[in-house]
Amino acid sequence: MPTKKTVTESAVMAALSKVQEPELHRDLVTLNMIRDLSIAGDKVSFTIVLTTPACPLRNRIEQEAKQAVAGIPGVGSVEIKLDSNVPSDGELEGL
Repeated sequence: MPTKKTVTESAVMAALSKVQEPELHRDLVTLNMIRDLSIAGDKVSFTIVLTTPACPLRNRIEQEAKQAVAGIPGVGSVEIKLDSNVPSDGELEGL
């Protein structure tokens, strides 16, 4: 029987729930900023959806998220994409 740890989505989300968004002072999971979580063997990838494309703390958020997930037993690599949720200009509102 293999002794290798299986990485689970709940373990990744639990690790990311300890990463704070520095300006909003709440964690990435509570703020629903984690999207497209994928686990393939020991490789974990996901997207962090930032509140603004010019987020001044994006590097800090990415680094802290990578460190949190890399600390999970069984994780070999972490790939993070950064995206931003830009509100629409309101033209389609109410349709």
